[in-house]
Amino acid sequence: MSVELTFTTAMAFTDSSVYLSGAGDALDTFARFTRVARYDSNYDPQWGRNDQDWRAVSLTYFGPKHEDFDDVVVLSEEGDVRYIGDHAPLLEKIRGAGVFSEGASGWGYLADVQQIGDNLYACGYKGQVYQRRGPNDWRHIDMGLLQDAKTERKNRIALSVINGPHEAAIYAAGYQHADWLPPKAFFFNGNQWREIALPPVAERIVNMYVETENRIWMCGANGTLLLGNAQDGFKSLSTVDDNQLFTSVCKFQEKMYLASNMGLFVYDPANHGAGIQMTKTNLKPELQDANIVDSYDKVLWSIGPKDIARFDGQNWERIHHPDNPPIR
Repeated sequence: MSVELTFTTAMAFTDSSVYLSGAGDALDTFARFTRVARYDSNYDPQWGRNDQDWRAVSLTYFGPKHEDFDDVVVLSEEGDVRYIGDHAPLLEKIRGAGVFSEGASGWGYLADVQQIGDNLYACGYKGQVYQRRGPNDWRHIDMGLLQDAKTERKNRIALSVINGPHEAAIYAAGYQHADWLPPKAFFFNGNQWREIALPPVAERIVNMYVETENRIWMCGANGTLLLGNAQDGFKSLSTVDDNQLFTSVCKFQEKMYLASNMGLFVYDPANHGAGIQMTKTNLKPELQDANIVDSYDKVLWSIGPKDIARFDGQNWERIHHPDNPPIR
């Protein structure tokens, strides 16, 4: 089936390959359909795909020591987990997760999945955090965060992203369902969660990048860009002139790149005074949109709802998806 796609999430797999998930433009907004597309410039054909009858929200790499995996993991909002690798299709279901799926326990949709240490972790919009301990074995590790149906909406905590340098230093962040959606961030030391204080100027947290154990980056609404850690605190690096919705952040060649609703931006930690600047690619036309930015070794990938581009440190290259009209 050929269908024009709007890409919602993506991940760099290698210098030459990237995985993307997209929704069909002609389908209903809430249609349960995702096309997971793979692009690899070193293969023929360069494009491959896997279709799923649910909506994907997150992609990550999974390569644990104690299992025979070297996979891309796709998470649905209802807690479906698909492993794409050199094996027969493998599916799991996070028991109790989701809203409409069979067995949903009222915890709500999921938002993100990441490998931290040797395990997968997933988080969602009612404070839920799951740890995968083995095949089809997902456990709650969200004591103090998980909210039940009696929690007033204005007090509910939604977790948009989870990541960390290791399993005794896990960060989960998002927002509170109150006026203007104030940001919330939490730290897990392997035993318990505690809330992290964020700068007063910070707004809703959308994504995170782990540079080192002491340098955790968070980005989000209204130009929010934070750097720090749970022990020393976080500082804001944006200015009052930054009002982008930053949806993704990563490091490439000592600079931080940020995807946003206004395009692709770059921040140089060695030149804070220059601020957060629009990235010029010299593509014709320039990048039309940016949603996810990710790097692998010597290559930076920018994936927007429609526009896909790759940067080798010297030149940008636009990549057209065969289901979508070329960008001209």
